[in-house]
Amino acid sequence: MATSSVVVHDIDRLESFGSFLSSKRDDIENLYDELVTACGEQDSNWQDPQYTELKEKLDSFSATSKTQLEELDDAVAYIVALVEKLRTI
Repeated sequence: MATSSVVVHDIDRLESFGSFLSSKRDDIENLYDELVTACGEQDSNWQDPQYTELKEKLDSFSATSKTQLEELDDAVAYIVALVEKLRTI
């Protein structure tokens, strides 16, 4: 049976790191959303097959990034749960 362990030397630092990750995750999501929105705003301004290709690539990239953001959410949730357990000890 496999076991795993975590060594935490400073709970406050771990909690701070979890908050930092959460904040940066939100920043990244906002940047993806702004990028897709800004591209969409060019729809009537830039009528070129290259625009359509760019928009499709940005939409695809944004969708892929959402999966990565969900993984980051899981990591942040793990850190939050770990901090809560450590504080009860």
